[in-house]
Amino acid sequence: MTLDELELVCQQAARNVVARDARPVPATVVLPLANATRVTALAPWPDDDPGRFDLLARFAAEVMRPANAPCYGFLAEAAVDAGGVPTDVVVVAYGARRLGARVTAAPLTADGLGEFLDSEPLDPTAFPFLSPLQHAADAAQPPTV
Repeated sequence: MTLDELELVCQQAARNVVARDARPVPATVVLPLANATRVTALAPWPDDDPGRFDLLARFAAEVMRPANAPCYGFLAEAAVDAGGVPTDVVVVAYGARRLGARVTAAPLTADGLGEFLDSEPLDPTAFPFLSPLQHAADAAQPPTV
């Protein structure tokens, strides 16, 4: 799977979550695995970064590492200031083995999820709680052919 394909899988997972779940959109991990894509809502989502880090570290240890997952996606609802106007968005961060993470976002509208912005590299200080997911992806072994 390429990084572009991973981005599309994560964006489609975000669209599906928004279409079926009540607001706020739950913090969710997307794991594209060899036989299926696993989408897991993380509830309750802690209010603080240390709690989020611990939750994702447990998820990485219990789910990602045993599945040898080489990539991941993470999505959650957030409020951003768009030119002085508070806007609700779904943020999608995704990463793969030895490639680091990228981030994009799409506005939540009355009709669902709007168009995603162009992705950009994720500053590691922006979402420090995602590092357990990246470390687990980095530790995944390449597939045997």
